[in-house]
Amino acid sequence: MCGRYENASSNEELQEIFSKYAGTLDIAYDIDDILKEQNIAPTNMVRVIVLEDDQFKLKVMKWGIRSKIFDPSRSAKGLDPNIEKDIFNSKIETLSKSSRWKKYFSNARCLFPMTAFYEWIPGNGKKIPQRITVSKEKIFFAAGIFSEKDFKGDVSSSIITCEPNNFMKKVHNRMPAIVTPADAAQYLTDEDAARQICEPLDDSIKMSIGKADI
Repeated sequence: MCGRYENASSNEELQEIFSKYAGTLDIAYDIDDILKEQNIAPTNMVRVIVLEDDQFKLKVMKWGIRSKIFDPSRSAKGLDPNIEKDIFNSKIETLSKSSRWKKYFSNARCLFPMTAFYEWIPGNGKKIPQRITVSKEKIFFAAGIFSEKDFKGDVSSSIITCEPNNFMKKVHNRMPAIVTPADAAQYLTDEDAARQICEPLDDSIKMSIGKADI
């Protein structure tokens, strides 16, 4: 899964790396520089890149698509099984099968700029946060989907997860679907290519891990 991440890149750095590989990245409107950079968490406002009117645009959305879901385990406890929940991770397997979620992948893909993401591993009786990066990419992206109007009426987004590659298997049983800058434009413009991109990061692309200072 991906429940925390870091985006320490400036808008200018994003524009530079995006233009190098994908094309011009427009800032859709004034983006507040006070947005969190470290330990970004679900329900935070985050920067995402979308394709809108044939232009790549950097926007701000809430992380977590508010949805109404059915949880049968609540029925056994005498609770209403219909609950509202912020979906901040979306399995690529579900996006391929569920008609409810498939539409987002087909029509509303986005990219989450990252400089790292976090996972927790056990150690000394507690969980220790780890900062994970793509070694040769100062900025990379996580594949995502977004909703122009979720159950609460918010513009919101969700990070796509996939099976782990060999590096991540030692840390967690899921990982964000990582998109390199070279694949960014194709992910946003080509649905078939996007599905292929949402596979475990190739093991030839080196990743690094170290204790996180958060």
